[in-house]
Amino acid sequence: MKDFLGNEIVVGDNVVTLAKNYRGLVKAKILSISEKSLLVEYLNTWNYGSNGRLEEYRVTGSMVIKTS
Repeated sequence: MKDFLGNEIVVGDNVVTLAKNYRGLVKAKILSISEKSLLVEYLNTWNYGSNGRLEEYRVTGSMVIKTS
């Protein structure tokens, strides 16, 4: 699967995407890839304090950008 910029992405890659139900960007990690979507995991610190809570979110490839 490819990200918004056309880069090939695989499980374990770090990406930037929108937080679920928010307009802010978050750093996330790809947990799995299906035919049409990705499952990403990110740390939600704005609702759960500085320790945060890991949350999962399903997005399409066009909704992420691979980071280095």
